[in-house]
Amino acid sequence: MRRLLFWLLGMALFLGALIVGWRLAAANAAPLDLNLIWVTLDGIAVWQLVLISMAMGGSGVLLGASVLGARGWLLRRRYRGTIRRLESELHQMRSLPLAGATGAFPSSGEPGPSVPGADSPSPSDRQA
Repeated sequence: MRRLLFWLLGMALFLGALIVGWRLAAANAAPLDLNLIWVTLDGIAVWQLVLISMAMGGSGVLLGASVLGARGWLLRRRYRGTIRRLESELHQMRSLPLAGATGAFPSSGEPGPSVPGADSPSPSDRQA
């Protein structure tokens, strides 16, 4: 039922556009002379000019959207590669052993050094 409704709606829109286009062509059938900078068009109907200008405008919009879509696709592709590289680097860093740690937890109960070089003697101890 829903499919039939969409089909009928599509056909109604198509027929409506066809009727509007037919009426536009019939109302604007007078020939025109168009002098552009690089070319002269003699005896072209107004509806043809409207159709040509709509086609050129649509082509420009399609070209612009295509360029933006291609740019976005290339950016996403580059960012996916960067993210993949950074994730592998992070995984490698997670699997590195900690400096000075012999195990995950100290066995004697006292905490290990939390700052590198914390177990080295202080400068005042060295002088004595």
